[in-house]
Amino acid sequence: MILGGRDVADVTAEPSLGTAIETLGSYFDAQVAIETQDLLTTVDPATGNRFSTAWLVPRSIDDLKRYDAMIRHSTTLTFGVFGRPPDYGPVKAVSFVAWNHLIKEKDPEALGKIEHFLQTGRENNLVSSDVIIDVQANRKLPMPDRQARLRVVEERKDGVVLCGAKAGNSVLAQGNIGTVSMPPPDPTMPEECNIWTAIPANAPGLKMILREPNVSGRENREDNPLNAAGEEADCILLFDHVFVPWDHVFSYKNKTLGQIYTTLGQFAFWKIANRLAYRGEIFAGAAQLIVDALGTDHVPAVRAMVAEVISYAAILRGMMTAAVETAQPTESGVMLPNHSFVTAGRLHAIEHYPRIMQILRDLSGQGLIGRVPQAAWEREDLGDLLDTYLPGYRLDAREKNRLFNFIWDMTCSSSAMRVALFENINATPAPALREELYRSHDRSNGMNLIRRKLGL
Repeated sequence: MILGGRDVADVTAEPSLGTAIETLGSYFDAQVAIETQDLLTTVDPATGNRFSTAWLVPRSIDDLKRYDAMIRHSTTLTFGVFGRPPDYGPVKAVSFVAWNHLIKEKDPEALGKIEHFLQTGRENNLVSSDVIIDVQANRKLPMPDRQARLRVVEERKDGVVLCGAKAGNSVLAQGNIGTVSMPPPDPTMPEECNIWTAIPANAPGLKMILREPNVSGRENREDNPLNAAGEEADCILLFDHVFVPWDHVFSYKNKTLGQIYTTLGQFAFWKIANRLAYRGEIFAGAAQLIVDALGTDHVPAVRAMVAEVISYAAILRGMMTAAVETAQPTESGVMLPNHSFVTAGRLHAIEHYPRIMQILRDLSGQGLIGRVPQAAWEREDLGDLLDTYLPGYRLDAREKNRLFNFIWDMTCSSSAMRVALFENINATPAPALREELYRSHDRSNGMNLIRRKLGL
């Protein structure tokens, strides 16, 4: 692992990485806390043992509701700024179980390997990362000539050897394992690039090059209430002859996977959109707290802006509720939320996200640049004056200051900009979502009504 050009031997001791690990650790603490364990864990009826609901393969709507409760808690824990919380990682494995009927003809052994992976995740409570994105490269080059495209360079009796690169890879540096897959392949892509596998974060030959951190790990919790919890570490992965045993290779040279890329992502897409829906509730709460702090609720334009944030949150929550209530099982017996509602929700979430951030900034006004550091507030010659001169409407001066520190972290800080970029890319760009809605949404009821009315 390489950060700022230097090797990092212990991620827990690196301030910019370790703080987020502590935050992730609090999620695992909550799994065993009496008041929250039922929100985050499930009892295995076969053994009576508890395991993280993140590793549950949903077979019913009740199972999806268990997921929903878990996502709500993990979003509450990090205020949703961790796009890859511990409850996200197993999504691809669950999706492969859900759509096994589409891949089993060419990969008859895949299901057994995936189920073993899921069982290993349950037993070890792993933090898994979703490794998909290819690195940017010269797209004028023919696909076979793009050296960065991850591929098998050697097939052995005991496994395969990988070379190439992957981008993004949020939280892998702070996690345990990754599931490596491919984005939609080009028809000219060599067959050795068609691979889906699991790989440990410490695999020999796997090099992680981390981007510059947006947090130092030394933030003050009063001055930076969100950033003090750390951030996910994004990185580029370089595969320098990384060996993977056949037991970890779920699929290889199966072109069917490229043709059903969006299908295989459906469970992941729901979890992404559901986290955004719970973030929407946080945004609505933040908007109201700003108004209460400043006493601006008598201004019609202010009420209209708050209502817009409420509408954003309510529409997202309605989409996610509908997605679960109208969920259907796949042919392989895995219950998946309604894809149309999820896709429409994702589109709504990312299209309006920049607007919601700007509304929170507008509501805050100069409060975002008039913040006072804790160290200044605690000076004997300043504290009383600040208390006297800067009181809010329903908050005292220092409480108001802490609120605007929070809004700053959420809307203006470098971490906020990284999260905004992540949400836009992670949820799939808006044009692609519109195309997916056009392709997949069932309009037959409305069309048939009109046909019958007009005799068409």
